Amino acid sequence: MDAVRLALALSLALAALACDGRPASPAPAGGAAAPAVGAPDPLEPLRQFEASRRAAADFSRQPSSDRLLGPDPIALRPVDPRGRPAAPGAPALLSPLRGRDALVLLDASLRELSRAPAPASPTGVAVLPSGDVFASGEASPALFRYALRGASIEPAGRLELAGVRGVRDLAAGPEGVLYALDERAGALLTLRPGAGADGRVEVERWDEPIGAGPFRVVRLARHLLVGCLLDHTIVVLPVGEGGRPLSGGAARIRHDGPIWSFDALEVEGGGLLLAAGGVEDHPLDRTGGSFGYIDSFVFLYRVTAGARPEVTRLAAVNVSEHGVLTPKAVALSAVPGSADVRVIATGYGGDRRAELLFRAAEAGPSAAPAVSTRPLAPGVAAMAALGGGAFAYANPLLDAWLLDAGGEVVKRPVHDDGEDTRSGEVRLGEALFFTSLMAPWNRTDGPLSRFTCETCHFEGYVDGRTHHTGRGDVRATTKPLLGLFNNRPHFSRALDPDLTAVADNEFRVAGALSGHDPWFSVSRDIAPWLADLGVFDVDRAGRAGRAELSPEALRRALMSFLMAFSHRTNPAVVGRAGFTALERDGARVFRDRCARCHAPVLRSDDPGSAVPFERWEELVLAPEGAIVWGKAGYEKTGVVPYVHEQGARVPSLRRLYKKRPYFTNGSARTLRDVLERARFAAPGGADASAAKGAANGAAPAPGAFFHDGAPAGLAALDPAAIDALLAFLDLL
Repeated sequence: MDAVRLALALSLALAALACDGRPASPAPAGGAAAPAVGAPDPLEPLRQFEASRRAAADFSRQPSSDRLLGPDPIALRPVDPRGRPAAPGAPALLSPLRGRDALVLLDASLRELSRAPAPASPTGVAVLPSGDVFASGEASPALFRYALRGASIEPAGRLELAGVRGVRDLAAGPEGVLYALDERAGALLTLRPGAGADGRVEVERWDEPIGAGPFRVVRLARHLLVGCLLDHTIVVLPVGEGGRPLSGGAARIRHDGPIWSFDALEVEGGGLLLAAGGVEDHPLDRTGGSFGYIDSFVFLYRVTAGARPEVTRLAAVNVSEHGVLTPKAVALSAVPGSADVRVIATGYGGDRRAELLFRAAEAGPSAAPAVSTRPLAPGVAAMAALGGGAFAYANPLLDAWLLDAGGEVVKRPVHDDGEDTRSGEVRLGEALFFTSLMAPWNRTDGPLSRFTCETCHFEGYVDGRTHHTGRGDVRATTKPLLGLFNNRPHFSRALDPDLTAVADNEFRVAGALSGHDPWFSVSRDIAPWLADLGVFDVDRAGRAGRAELSPEALRRALMSFLMAFSHRTNPAVVGRAGFTALERDGARVFRDRCARCHAPVLRSDDPGSAVPFERWEELVLAPEGAIVWGKAGYEKTGVVPYVHEQGARVPSLRRLYKKRPYFTNGSARTLRDVLERARFAAPGGADASAAKGAANGAAPAPGAFFHDGAPAGLAALDPAAIDALLAFLDLL
């Protein structure tokens, strides 16, 4: 290591760690300690880059990342619900483009045949036995209906779902029913669509709570399976007459950490085999200075039938050690002519595809499968079998579909009419965030793990965990990594003063136990798939054909991506022009009770960027939802143990519906729980020092506020204020 990098490494040893709650000594003012006297600071060009970008940014109109990050083909669904292979050139697959609000019809070679408008931010598609197609969007309360006419897909009506902000996923049953997941409400909707007298789609509907963050639903002949991301649970429900799920006979598979994918086979006796892809079923361990026990695994389960079904884990296979990270798509199948079963696992964050062959044994499939792998570009979010051993993959990272027929994988880029104007730098930053490229030399033995940012931040948001930070008894929830650009200093301990520190510390901590210098370059040999992103085509000076990406270029790319990685539009504001009376009451309560800490600013570290109350409605209901609702300072509000000696940095309240559980210690499961615990000393404002004094045990000063653990005798929010606040917070 040369003198400059040695000085940098020594200074960073004293700096804060990038992700919230990592063990570190307090950072000196301004961030990391200065390099050795006379040594140039290699991060200074990045700080200048960040300063110039911030100076030029209009944070009141910073575009949301819904469309900014490309067309994003996010799912695949066979046109034939029985799974029969399509004839050459005939319609074979349906794929929603999450970033373009479109539904695409593909043939078996993955060539686009037709395209139609879809609900906002489409993520689900289902085909009924009648041939009717329905698509759902996570930012739309309506399901769109389509008719397939030859090689064309045509709009054929809408199904409005009252009381729903959006539908994350959709499945169809042979009885003609649809199953829709309301991620926001944690509900499963069973729908029976039909034609009304005036041609509109009408529906019978049954709603039931299913768990926190439901995001994936699969229907088999006798079972319905729902994955609840934030509960780390797969719910297996038997299906009764007419396709109605029977909650009384449900089985639940629970892990300590998120489950990203699953597939299942029904077996003799009425039960099923289930394969799941998720993080290691183990508490996250940060005591070693990095992230321990967060490898990606494939699990195999048996679930029996009956009123009290039993769940048995048959196998747990570490696929990180085979290059498969964050497996968002798995396929389970029976091997023809035998009792063996096969699992195909693909990784969003790794560059391999794994085939796990479980041989038949007396007690069921063997616990130790034969594993074979071959290259597959990272970014796979969904897969579909095409027959004859061929598979199709939807890849939002590459903004393409991939055809895998056993030989070389063929890439079919999404036709985008030039709308995608991202630089190669932003695309490289996206790859650094969602793949193992930031720490390519990590190992998987013992607590050591190969992982990506998304291992703990699903799609950039959270994983539902409250984990041990490695510092005393301090535990902390995961924080969203969207919207960081105007929300500094970063994370609950607030020890990263800017995105330059975030980017550099992420490289250091991600590979802290790999034995490799974090100040490294990336060549084509390390990640040949990067050529598909165009990042080797030109450098910053316009020179073509560079052979490698420098340490500075990698950090700058990650920063550029984080600057663009703004919060997605809140579905609750889509199409809105004004507050309701209840929301306006909630805004007033928020102004009087909450805004002292959760400030209505456009830059959290700049009180001068505060938005006057008269403009709240305009900016809250804009697609960007730009107000941070946080500040740079610390507060002690009774949520213990504190992550910092001064309390915790006041968090942003943007997109609260995507961040659960609540409080730094994760003790509040719902926003209503948060508000019902709130206590305050008296009407009126008090300065921050008085509030801090109250939190440290002094007599509560007028205006002191507690989120939890308040002394007896303080006032609570009345039920009307809580209802109004909930309505307002839903918009943030």
